[in-house]
Amino acid sequence: MARIGKAVVIDRANGAFTVEEAEVPEPGPGGLLVRQELCGVCATDAYVARGHLPGVTFPLVLGHETVGVVDRLGAGVTEDVTGRAIAAGDRVYVAPGISCRNCLFCTVYRQPTLCLRRTGYGFRPRKDAPPFFQGGFAQYVDVAAGSTVLKMDAGVEAAVSLEPLTIGIHQVERAQPALGATVVIQGAGAIGILTLAAAREAGAARTIVVGAPDTRLELARAFGADVTVSIEDVPDPAERVRLVKAETLGGHGADVVFECAGVPAAIPEGIDMLRRGGTFVEAGHFTDHGEVPLNPFRHAVNKQITLVGVWAADTPHFVAGRALIESGRYPFADLVSHTLPLERVADGIAAIGGSYAVDGREIRKVAIAANG
Repeated sequence: MARIGKAVVIDRANGAFTVEEAEVPEPGPGGLLVRQELCGVCATDAYVARGHLPGVTFPLVLGHETVGVVDRLGAGVTEDVTGRAIAAGDRVYVAPGISCRNCLFCTVYRQPTLCLRRTGYGFRPRKDAPPFFQGGFAQYVDVAAGSTVLKMDAGVEAAVSLEPLTIGIHQVERAQPALGATVVIQGAGAIGILTLAAAREAGAARTIVVGAPDTRLELARAFGADVTVSIEDVPDPAERVRLVKAETLGGHGADVVFECAGVPAAIPEGIDMLRRGGTFVEAGHFTDHGEVPLNPFRHAVNKQITLVGVWAADTPHFVAGRALIESGRYPFADLVSHTLPLERVADGIAAIGGSYAVDGREIRKVAIAANG
């Protein structure tokens, strides 16, 4: 007898979220079926729901930060991508991105996150199939052969942070801060706090987090931030720049600034926080938030900056992130402030997309528990 599972479907951009039922598929050869435990709600989910990411096909099941247990294994599957044996009942993380490994960007330029055919879970990777179990806001995820799956030896609340952590790891990898560097992280959301952890692991000696609200800055300090600057207490960008520079070597500015806030005005402010010859890393604008004026002389040439953009993450970032989560060196589980059932996906999307609160309480990170 066929099993029936639930999934939250959004019918169109700016459409309605509905809990729908569908037959749970059997995993194909080389694939597996994962029963969702938690799926993080990302700001990108809100932007996609509003139609701000081109190429997405509706109807759609969102959710790309999925951790769950193996329900069934497809033919030939005995281990994860790193060689860890996996069996039914094991906890695994499903990396959302699927690169073809055959195009110019995958093979020649060796930048698979820029794959010409890249797709992913939560973005409907199989557009010719029903949407129900192609994203994490569902009871099951039908994982196809060729996907990256990692067995996790960590609690579910900590494990759900893996995908946003990989964005921080990718940023740090591309910036390559020197041992002993001073770094600034703009934004105290999940990406900002997890970028902080990645920067500290890479050898940053002094870390400064600029953001809000105070509950997030408190968590940033728990992750090891040496200095925090509240944009609510210090609303003037020029004063924030002054405060940050006062914490740097000779008052010249940070060696690296990571923009994780996704606010256009943060870009010139962040460059002003940078020392001459420093590196500015932009990862906060996964979708189009608009333009911002820059002065080529003041912001680029005279400061001789290096500008780095970061798009998504690849398998090595997930492997490194898993090791960091499993090390227990940071309070990853504390990042999740709210766990909601499938029926409240819309509330989670609304919170991460602008209200920043659920049930009258400020969010740090919202996760969906489909089988709770």
